[in-house]
Amino acid sequence: MTLYRVLSLYLLISISFIVSLEGQINTVRYSVRRVGFEGNSTISSRQLRKVIKLKEPGFFSSMEFSRRSLKLDALKIRNSYQSRGFLAASAEESFEINSDNSVDILFTIHEGKRSYLRTVTIEGNESLSEKKISRVLGLRTGRPFDLVGLRQRIADLEREYGNLGRLYFTIDPSYIPGEDIALQITIYEGPLVRIDNLVIEGLEKIDSTFVHREIELRSGDLFNQELVELSERRIFETGLFSMVNMTPTKSAKGPEWVNVVTEVREFTLRELLWEPGISRIRSSSEGGEPISGVEASTQWLDRSLWGSGTRLGMKAAIQLPLEALQNPFGVAIFRSDLRFTNQWLGNWRAPNSLRLFAERAPELLLADKPLLRYGVEWQGLHRFSEESILSGGVRWSEIVTEDMAERESQQERSLSMAYRFRRLDNLITPTEGSIFSVESSVVGWVLGGTQDYYRFELDVRRFIHLGSSRVLALRTKIGRMERLSSEARAIPSYDMFYLGGSTSLRGWKSQRFHSYTFIDEKGEEVERGEGGLAKILLNAEVRIPLWSVFGVDLFLDGGILAADLRDLSAHFEKWGQGEGWDYGIEFTISTPLGPIRIYYAVPVKNPSAGIPNIGVPYSF
Repeated sequence: MTLYRVLSLYLLISISFIVSLEGQINTVRYSVRRVGFEGNSTISSRQLRKVIKLKEPGFFSSMEFSRRSLKLDALKIRNSYQSRGFLAASAEESFEINSDNSVDILFTIHEGKRSYLRTVTIEGNESLSEKKISRVLGLRTGRPFDLVGLRQRIADLEREYGNLGRLYFTIDPSYIPGEDIALQITIYEGPLVRIDNLVIEGLEKIDSTFVHREIELRSGDLFNQELVELSERRIFETGLFSMVNMTPTKSAKGPEWVNVVTEVREFTLRELLWEPGISRIRSSSEGGEPISGVEASTQWLDRSLWGSGTRLGMKAAIQLPLEALQNPFGVAIFRSDLRFTNQWLGNWRAPNSLRLFAERAPELLLADKPLLRYGVEWQGLHRFSEESILSGGVRWSEIVTEDMAERESQQERSLSMAYRFRRLDNLITPTEGSIFSVESSVVGWVLGGTQDYYRFELDVRRFIHLGSSRVLALRTKIGRMERLSSEARAIPSYDMFYLGGSTSLRGWKSQRFHSYTFIDEKGEEVERGEGGLAKILLNAEVRIPLWSVFGVDLFLDGGILAADLRDLSAHFEKWGQGEGWDYGIEFTISTPLGPIRIYYAVPVKNPSAGIPNIGVPYSF
């Protein structure tokens, strides 16, 4: 046997041994069975369990044990005590492995004595008052000394000074440990720093004008951290850049001057995109709730049309509602638009877009009544902050309803306005935060057209973290529409409110909370959704992770759909008797675009009419 063959055989045996050994190592998995605490008299074991990551097994889930997580949990417990004034607190972790590879964990806690903040002395501050500094740092005498909170809030104070041009601000908090804390804060504000040069790096094809006009800082101005962050956001909103980063650097003029360097990375200016995926499909009814579905679209983008900074997008999409599994139909939804977007109107910064659109969709998921809409829409937007947005627009549209016997065309001209406040920790899978939105529109009136009515919708959502990655999600939605005068034409069915389906009342088919049946020309029975002019929708669900990408939700939905406000009292009475409510369970599979939900919902008043369905992503 040659040396080459010997080495090859040795290498093969070594690789096989390593793979086999790793397989044996990876085969052993330890799970948490019990988590106990000793020495905790001030903070209950129940509260401490909410702090740590390693959890005891629940009804639907179990937690894998790791030494790293155990160390981190001991640190979290200590920080939890320090945030409550127990500065000398410690937590020692230990564990025991059982014969079934389960692990019992014990945290031994030494609380120590509690420290209270008695006095606060601040020195070196000129630009901010002591009261302002104490408020930013969360310092309140007579309360337990929160050392963890103090460290976290120093960054907030640094930002306050950065907004005043004090770029080289430093802070030195000191105290003598004990039950009574006399906190001494020494501040070095540093010199006022001004901006020397504004430097842009990374431009290749984009004109620098489109960056400079978004920057709120000018040469000679005091440095302002808030304006730096605003400028970064505005540059990114142009849609021309995939990365924007603004940083101060040293200037040749000396320590009281800085250059602000804006580093950007350009998108490809012209691009053809193919975008398949799951989505919430806009209902063919103006008042209908979104529909879960899949979409395939192609889009041509020119991010700076003729070098003007105006974004051109041409998009065509085919959409298939998942509710088609329950409401079979032969007509898919086709939507297309041509959109021009710019951040400026002349010399006034006003993000706006002009859209020409055409769409063909089955009215309320019925193939026998397709709707054709086409028209033009202008929308403007004002952003008060990252969370707060006001938008409005004007739209002209032609609506054509068509069936075997007749063809009718109507024209709608509308003025709309919407406000949204959104503060979430995650836009796709939120665990904490809230959303508040108001939408209103007037159709017709001084604008003319064949319709004259108003529409108003209020939507409030709240997400509460329950610990162990569990989330309580709540939504309240109220809507109202009415004709502007008694002489106005009746509001058409394709503009009314509808409920039912995976994004509203899951115990009913999509947009079939109220419905009626009729016999069509072929002698077949057809079910048709019945709309209303007033709606109330309540949703509550607990989202529980199980294992890996799998989870489960327990939900309760309630809704009212009334033809008129005068009917609400009768609907409320029936509501109190359980009509319009459903409950159920849904299993979720997480994807990068949001969860896929498979659920079973049961109407309270008719348990035998429970239905299975599919939804994407979350109901709300």
